[in-house]
Amino acid sequence: MRINSSNWTMDYLGWSGFHIYRPHKPEGQQLFIDPPKGTSFPKELAITIFITHGHPEHLGGTLDHVRETASAQSTTVIASESICRYLSGECRRDRVDFIKVEPGQKQDLAPGSSFEVFQWKHMPLLPPGLGAAARHIFHILRHFQAAWRIIRMSLNGPRGAGKMLGYLLRLPERTNIIIYGEGLHRHSRPEDVKTIGRKVPDATLIVATEPEDFAELPQLIAASGAAQAIFYEPHRPWRDIFELPHADLQALQKTVSTAGIPSKILELHGE
Repeated sequence: MRINSSNWTMDYLGWSGFHIYRPHKPEGQQLFIDPPKGTSFPKELAITIFITHGHPEHLGGTLDHVRETASAQSTTVIASESICRYLSGECRRDRVDFIKVEPGQKQDLAPGSSFEVFQWKHMPLLPPGLGAAARHIFHILRHFQAAWRIIRMSLNGPRGAGKMLGYLLRLPERTNIIIYGEGLHRHSRPEDVKTIGRKVPDATLIVATEPEDFAELPQLIAASGAAQAIFYEPHRPWRDIFELPHADLQALQKTVSTAGIPSKILELHGE
């Protein structure tokens, strides 16, 4: 998907993973956000990986990459201190730089590119209301083996998910991107979203969506001041496993478009 009218392209990799690049400049910046397990990184090219937090589905692709012994590729990993510490302890690859970042930090990436870090709170794990939460838990317990596999993945990863970090990307061709990870939801405060959005005008806002947040998302997207919203469903594989309802992204897109905010939906190829 092309980002606004620029020559930057964004590919959805599944879960909360994205690849941002310019196809007409294949030797240029190759940016990845939370690449999931199975991500195919471009060979022989320098890559930059942004990690929002340390839940297993956000670390899988980076873990596999740094555990390889190949050394032809230069890699920069940008994450919280605890996640950098964990990944560097797993790293067997040469030419990997780990950049520990904190909320409020600003840093250059390349000529004409920079990023700024902010903090967010993770979307709730259970839907609102006792009845809905009980049904949610019941569906998970019906598939206890799958739930246990997810728990084991978490136990085998870093101790804790680290700080929940968002990134404001400022790229050439006046391409601004707001990356919330999974931090835009019914408990987010519009005034906080507005403050962050003011820092990068006319940005593309990447929005992780869950069905329980649909009532609040249009207001939050409007508060961000973004020129474009990109919707995706981060936990669709788990919702399939546990037979939970999916997000109706088309309905959300229609609501947001009615409010005058252009939007697009990102899905994996073949879906």
